[in-house]
Amino acid sequence: MAEEMLKANEFEHGIDGPYNVHKSFQQLYGPEANYSYRADSAKEILEDIGKLTAMIMDHYTVQCPRLEALDDYMKARNNGIYDDDSRRIEKGRADHRVAHNFAKVINVFDVGYNTGVPIKKVSDIERVNQIIQEYDDANDIEALDSELWRDMKKYGRAYELQYRNEEDEDRSVICNVFETFVCYGTDVERTPLFAVRYPRYKIGTQERVKVYVYTDTEVIIYKSCEMAALKLEEEDRETHEWGEVPVTEYSPDRYRMGGYEDVIPQIDAYDAAQSDTANYMTDLNEATLVITGDLNLQKYSVKDMVEMKKANLLLLSSGINPDGSREQTDAKYVYKQYDVTGAEAYKDRLQKDIHKISMVPDLTDEAFAGTQSGEAMKYKLFGFQQIAKSGQRGFKKGLMRRYRLLMNIKNFVNEADNTDLGNLTITFTPNLPKAVLEEVKALVDSGAEFSQETLLGLASFVDDIKTELDRIQKEKDEAQQNDPIMAQMFGGAVDDQSGVLEEPGDGAEEA
Repeated sequence: MAEEMLKANEFEHGIDGPYNVHKSFQQLYGPEANYSYRADSAKEILEDIGKLTAMIMDHYTVQCPRLEALDDYMKARNNGIYDDDSRRIEKGRADHRVAHNFAKVINVFDVGYNTGVPIKKVSDIERVNQIIQEYDDANDIEALDSELWRDMKKYGRAYELQYRNEEDEDRSVICNVFETFVCYGTDVERTPLFAVRYPRYKIGTQERVKVYVYTDTEVIIYKSCEMAALKLEEEDRETHEWGEVPVTEYSPDRYRMGGYEDVIPQIDAYDAAQSDTANYMTDLNEATLVITGDLNLQKYSVKDMVEMKKANLLLLSSGINPDGSREQTDAKYVYKQYDVTGAEAYKDRLQKDIHKISMVPDLTDEAFAGTQSGEAMKYKLFGFQQIAKSGQRGFKKGLMRRYRLLMNIKNFVNEADNTDLGNLTITFTPNLPKAVLEEVKALVDSGAEFSQETLLGLASFVDDIKTELDRIQKEKDEAQQNDPIMAQMFGGAVDDQSGVLEEPGDGAEEA
């Protein structure tokens, strides 16, 4: 009896239900998947191969799965919809899995807003500006900054490695977050003790790894080995003169969260709702044909009835009317009912929640119509701008460290006149559409004056401003030579027969 009562009440606990509860992203990956590694000193870890091996394996097995999941959502391989094997219970029914990469929409908007206009770096020391400009040009820093920001807002972290190549050229490259981490000290300043980079590659089915450890004075290289059975054996050591650990970590804040990480549950819910809609529309085309009437069902075997069910056919024997006559035979299609209004309202609410929580505006919203004023548009972006400022502060710290390391190596090789960065200012310019015509008109109406070079610089179809100004001057000169009135205005005369411009006074001297 007790067992029967337990079985009857299992529905209260969801023990015997047909559906599995889908775990959200936050349930799958706890705080341990995003910890920063710390130690008292680099010596504590690097002199004990076991501790270094354990740190690398922890990053590989605990932290990388979270980073891979974030990368999947960016590429519309949403785990919430594709990994749920219990979505459709009935065999033979549609099982569409529709993923929506809201993550890409959020990330692309963030990257374009903050790095679409190149980040400006200006020092009060001219020699420093020259060094920075040469370094930026050689490393295509505009593209590198954009990719670093993309990783930072995708994974909550990004890594940059600086090195000097065989041609004595200083280089910056982005490091794969799946193969890189930094270990910090326990001091309040979180001083980087060392960084680890372990690029993995495959030979056949075997995954191998090469480990590099960067300290503030040298690079320790370990022999290639199997990733599954990680066994570190030192191969070589190379000194460097960057003055600090030459790997810089960029993070938007101390939480190291991705820009769309906290809206992944809403993305999963939207994927499920759209997938259910697609399944309904498919199953609607396979509605069950029900035939009722004076039918003799006894002549059909169980096997026949099963085959009818597979063919979406159902036979029902009718009853007897009150007057003793049989009910008429009838045929109709039966399908699941769908609350269109409620379902669409639910999906609209989920989509609004995704944009509201991520604070990235929905550009398809009617509120972004072209009739909106510039000030009104700013208020629509106010929430996102607060997040952008936080990310910019974190990114600036990384940039300041990049150029500090650059000056360290330049001073060591006597290429920087033994100077520091001076008062280096880093400025972000939001990449937003601007009503330039209205702005210029308002300034001109207020009495402001602009040079032709400035005005031509606002034109999208003028590629070379200097060339355009030269053309304008050339046309003016030609017009003066061909027009007698223009020539007289500019102090000359034109010979009626030859059309040649003569200087004033020549005729008087001849007379």
